[in-house]
Amino acid sequence: MASKFWRSLAGAAALLATDPVWAQQVITGADTPASVVPTAEAAVPAEAVLPPVIVPEPALPTVAQPAPLAADPAAAIEAATSPAALIRRLPPSPPVDERQFPRYDVLAPNVAFWTRVFGEWSENQSVVHSSEYPNKVFEVLDFRNEALEMNPVQLSRYKAMQENDAKARVDKLLKQVYELRNSPDQLNEDQRRIWRMFADVRGDNKFKDAIGTFRCQRGLKERTALALQTSGSYLPEMESIFGSYRLPTQLTRLPLVESSFNVDAYSKVGAAGLWQFIPSSAKIYMRLNELVDDRRDPWTSTDAAARHLRDDYAALGAWPLALTAYNHGRGGVAKGLRETGGSSLPDLIRAYDSKSFGFASRNFYAEFLAASDVERNWKQHFGEIVRREPLRFDTVETKNYVPYETLRRLCDADDEVFRRLNPAYRPEVIEGKLYVPPGHLIRVPAGRANAFNVAYSKLGASERFDSQRSFFLLHKVGKGDSLGKIAKQYGVSQASVKSANSLKDANPKLKLGQVLKIPPHEENRPGPVLVAVGESKPTLTREQSDEVVAERVRDEQPTPKKPAKKSAPSRLHKVRSGQTLGEIAKRYKVSVADIRAANGINESNQIRVGQQLKIPAG
Repeated sequence: MASKFWRSLAGAAALLATDPVWAQQVITGADTPASVVPTAEAAVPAEAVLPPVIVPEPALPTVAQPAPLAADPAAAIEAATSPAALIRRLPPSPPVDERQFPRYDVLAPNVAFWTRVFGEWSENQSVVHSSEYPNKVFEVLDFRNEALEMNPVQLSRYKAMQENDAKARVDKLLKQVYELRNSPDQLNEDQRRIWRMFADVRGDNKFKDAIGTFRCQRGLKERTALALQTSGSYLPEMESIFGSYRLPTQLTRLPLVESSFNVDAYSKVGAAGLWQFIPSSAKIYMRLNELVDDRRDPWTSTDAAARHLRDDYAALGAWPLALTAYNHGRGGVAKGLRETGGSSLPDLIRAYDSKSFGFASRNFYAEFLAASDVERNWKQHFGEIVRREPLRFDTVETKNYVPYETLRRLCDADDEVFRRLNPAYRPEVIEGKLYVPPGHLIRVPAGRANAFNVAYSKLGASERFDSQRSFFLLHKVGKGDSLGKIAKQYGVSQASVKSANSLKDANPKLKLGQVLKIPPHEENRPGPVLVAVGESKPTLTREQSDEVVAERVRDEQPTPKKPAKKSAPSRLHKVRSGQTLGEIAKRYKVSVADIRAANGINESNQIRVGQQLKIPAG
């Protein structure tokens, strides 16, 4: 038996050494142990949950530790990019500090539910459950067999159809049970299951109130297993960054919830990267312009997330509230506390009645705790698993405007490696339409900094320049547009817009329909600057002072409202398929923020097809 196991292991190692997509394959043998079914659901009453039938999935293989990197830089780069060198055994994670991250009793059922989502239910299983009481599971729809036979489009449509049918079934049963609530002896078996499910909920209208509240949650087991593998590339540096701000390193596990450690993650509401920053928050903490989108940079966005969470904590005073604010917004959480007179997350969950404080916001902290638990108990959920080795790099700095391709060539890295180390650049920069400006920090493979600097110093005038290439956005002047308004919209100065369009007058008059050239956004990088020429890890060269943080927090505090001015009647817009708030705002020449305010839409909420939106006067 033992010799068979080692032969299986040797075969797995050989496959890993030759297959470039090793990280996404599961290699199993006859002796591979099956996954252990998690026990988090034990805290949930047996009558409240319909146990799903789940076939144990094969465990990931154990892989031997990689050999040390060679001393020679070229050999080190080659060894570092080989599959066998990119993996290591997943280490045990420390328990969550319950003094900083308390486990409220009111959230225990929610944590148990999300533990099963992250660690038990497959992405091809849909859990039909109550949005008010997530642990009340009506049915688990299993599509794993269909996933083997259908293409993605067919499978998606089939899932949606079956999910809608399941929600209709539970609504029908809830209605029937409500009508027979005073005659429980007349209930059939399905109706009786609903009766038992809500036995711990008080109120004569509990079944009626539950109609329309059931939703479908798809499992995340495979995605979480892959996230744990991928996280090894980034976690050591992420923990170092959070440590430099004296923040709990447990916060670095938040990407398990936000993006499953997928650096290319992009949501329907425009959130991007490991930390899922939306544009409005990103512009406070990092660069987001025509050249770069720092949200897609795992290291830069981690620094931004650390400062964001630090500011949330400074404003709200507790990590459960700060984490909820990361999803719901700092102002939204503060508003909820004011309206309820509360001081903690349980106060919000029990008493805050707001459409904007919905399922996602109420469950965000519970998801964080559950994902942390699943990571800590990874072997129980996934069997043996491996984690990638950290990406190693040096950091250098540009001193001129330089083509992206020139920088790639100087560090002697192929396109894939260079993009992986410098993922923030826009296509216009990668394609050479715009240059990388001076003062940009470039990551190069470990051991290549000195060679890069020598080669950079020898660049001729044909490859380094004193100015950016000409590049303009186009803006068609609409009703109510002024030069100042347009400049503010694009984050540029009025003088730069006047210069780009040869406007001589001090206050030029714009014509309706006139097309203006808008120069590139001025470079702006909020927060610390990372510089580490010739070192494998960047170090902080400028700390944000406590006064800066305090000033930002003061800016977030609500100011007394002035008497509202009478405004023109709001228009109504019916949302059509494919429309976004940005498109609607542009059509009516108002801001997205104004539409959100007029309709009580939080930045985490999505608009729906057929929804009627109030459009404020422009």
